[in-house]
Amino acid sequence: MDIEAIRAARAREQDAASLVALAEPTIFERVQNAVDDGEIDTEDAAQLTTELADERAGKLLKLASFRAAGMAVNWDGVTDQERALVEDLVARLEEWRDSVTPATEDSDE
Repeated sequence: MDIEAIRAARAREQDAASLVALAEPTIFERVQNAVDDGEIDTEDAAQLTTELADERAGKLLKLASFRAAGMAVNWDGVTDQERALVEDLVARLEEWRDSVTPATEDSDE
């Protein structure tokens, strides 16, 4: 793996409105392996993978927000780890919403 592969993955993610499917092992796992093997510079890899992760995080937050609002979401391109994160965010968003929403008479029953 070279640094250009990371740049290409980041560019694809930036250009797409939805999440881009990550091949297995994911780009993040391949980068870590390349860093461990001394194939690529650690600082460059960290910067580019952080940028890629940030791009994906914004899209994951949007998915969580939609899902918490009861809307259907498209899980294409979402890894198992990211899906778990979205589900955790949904639970937290719903908990927060319940804490700030006034109780109704029906909710006491």
